[in-house]
Formats: sequence, structure tokens, C-alpha cells
Amino acid sequence: MLISSILLAVALQASPVDTLVANALEVSSPSGSYITYFEADGTYTTNVGISGTWWVNGDELCVQRSTGESGCAPLGDSQEVGTTWTGQNAATGETVTYTIVSRG
Repeated sequence: MLISSILLAVALQASPVDTLVANALEVSSPSGSYITYFEADGTYTTNVGISGTWWVNGDELCVQRSTGESGCAPLGDSQEVGTTWTGQNAATGETVTYTIVSRG
């Protein structure tokens, strides 16, 4: 019974991907920032006209822009709006700060 309860609790926890789909991701660098909106169907758009497809590869979030650039960046392991981590922008190579923000 205890093992079943633990397994159920783990199953009910949202994954970082679920959090990204339910919210949005702000990508900030010295050259500016933009918001990325991930969709459950594997596509994404931004508030600056960038779009493409996305997928998860292990603990990395990978994107391919509609213009062809692609790459992977670390996927934060938190599940809360406001969580911030740094990494390298998959498409530009810049060091950036990622922040989970509300979609609204």
C-alpha cells in the first residue's frame, strides 16, 4: 500500500515539460529577451516571430527553428513559475538565462 501511494504521488507530479507547455519560457541574453510558447504537439512560437519544433533528449530541451538552426540546452528540473537557470541558447550559442513565466 505504501509503495502504491509513493508511485501514485510520483506519477501525479508534473514534469518540467508539462510545466513548459502549461506556461512559457523567457530566454534572456545580453542582446535581448523573448518569450517561447511550447505546444503539446511539439511545435513552438515566440513573441519575436521565431517558430519551429521541439523535443526532449534526456535532460535537454532541443529545438529546430523553421529557418533550420537547431540545438539542445539544459532542461531545468523545477516545476514552478519563476524558476531560473542558465545555459547556452540552442540556436545562437549565447549564454542565456531561462525563466519559467506564466503564459497569461
